[in-house]
Amino acid sequence: MPPLKEPCIETESISDSLTKVYTSKNWNYKDKGFAIKVNDTSFFKSGGNRYNNGKLLSIFFSGRNEDSIIYEIIIFSNLPFAKGCYQILASNNSQSNVIGSEYSTNDDDVIIDEYYADTTAVNNKIEITALDTVNRMVEGHFAISYIYANKRPKRNPFEPEKIRFFNGYFKGVYYE
Repeated sequence: MPPLKEPCIETESISDSLTKVYTSKNWNYKDKGFAIKVNDTSFFKSGGNRYNNGKLLSIFFSGRNEDSIIYEIIIFSNLPFAKGCYQILASNNSQSNVIGSEYSTNDDDVIIDEYYADTTAVNNKIEITALDTVNRMVEGHFAISYIYANKRPKRNPFEPEKIRFFNGYFKGVYYE
C-alpha cells in the first residue's frame, strides 16, 4: 500500500461562536473561486497569466458584486507552471524570484486598502491541482493571511488589520 500523502492545505474550521458565514446566491461566473474569511465568504472570478517563457504563472481573483463592480482582488505571482504545493514566501508581488501575494479592497478600479501576505503565518500556501494546457485551465486550493500594508490610516476603518482566507478553491482560464 502506498504511503498516504499529506494534504498541502489543511481544511480549517471556524473556531468561534460569533463567526457567521454569508454566501452569495447570484454567482454566475464559469471561472470561479471562493474562500472563507471571518464573517464572510468571498466569491471570485478567477484566472491567470503565464509568463517568463511559460515557466511562471500568476493567479488572480476578483471579487465582484451583482453589478460586476470589483470590491476585492487577490493576486499570487511567480508560481511555477506545474502542479504542486507552494509556500507563499514574499509579502508582495514585487519580488521576481519568490512566490508572493497581495490583497486589496476596491471600489472597482480604485484601491481602497492594500494588504500584503503575512510571512510570519505558517499556513500560507497555494496548491495547483490541475493544469489543462489544451483548454488553458488552472485549478487548485489556497489559504493565506494578510496584514495591512500601508503606513497611512485605513480608508475603510471597519476593515481589520489582519485578514485570513481559508478553504479557498479556484478554477479558471489562464492567458499566455
